[in-house]
Amino acid sequence: MSKVMMTTWVNTITGERLDRVALNELQAKAHRFYEANTHIFEDELEALNALGGMPLLELEAAAA
Repeated sequence: MSKVMMTTWVNTITGERLDRVALNELQAKAHRFYEANTHIFEDELEALNALGGMPLLELEAAAA
């Protein structure tokens, strides 16, 4: 029986909180997205944010 490990990341597009597997998949997608669009994004984190991935703390700070 495996236990799902939740992260402190959310997908701002879907509103779901990301578990470790979902975050890893989104990070891999962001890596490919960044590699194909280095002229658009400053770094992979910016590509991850564009795909909806954002840490809860950053999201809360933006809302304040």
